[in-house]
Amino acid sequence: MTVMIEVSNLSKHFTLHNQGGAEIQVFEGLDLAVHAGECLALHGRSGTGKSTLLRSLYANYKPVSGSIRIRHQGAMVDIASADPRVVVQVRRHTIGYVSQFLRAIPRVSTFELVASARRELTGNATEAETRAAELLGRLNIPERLWSLAPATFSGGEQQRVNIARGFAVDYPVMLLDEPTASLDATNRAVVVDLIRETKARGAAVVGIFHDDEVREAVADRTHSMTAMEHAA
Repeated sequence: MTVMIEVSNLSKHFTLHNQGGAEIQVFEGLDLAVHAGECLALHGRSGTGKSTLLRSLYANYKPVSGSIRIRHQGAMVDIASADPRVVVQVRRHTIGYVSQFLRAIPRVSTFELVASARRELTGNATEAETRAAELLGRLNIPERLWSLAPATFSGGEQQRVNIARGFAVDYPVMLLDEPTASLDATNRAVVVDLIRETKARGAAVVGIFHDDEVREAVADRTHSMTAMEHAA
């Protein structure tokens, strides 16, 4: 199987400069690999670094040491040390990220928010709009809301828009941070289907799933995260 993500000897801590330089160690010497077509679930109690690891995989956080190699356009790229311009390209073409919260642009409609993700990458407006309509429909966002900005939507509706935008592009790598946290059973089932379809087309998925049923439905393997001692 093709390795899509390879993490080696990864360490991350945060320095609290406003508290005398105290350090919070999040993880140290972490190793993992994720292959094409599989889903790796990050599992562990709150505070064990699951979301920090996801953000590190997306290059939002820079590790203290170690490497994060992502298969990008046929080559493995270490985004922990890559030039920022390379990181932008990896994000644009290779890594999709669904966070817990929708980062909406003011006054941009729901439909445009979802369609633009694919249109900006492919340049095909018709295809992008078709995909946006399909996803919004599957995720039970009423068509009467598509022309509205999602800022006034409920939390569950915003999360479904967030998921639609994330899945609008067929990224080779998908990072999912509690994608079903605000959803009812019907929409959780839709997200499970989307994740399974993503795996079936050969993408690698790394996710945090606090819902045991969702995790069991989509995860091929689980990586357990454990809390570290905080160092002064």
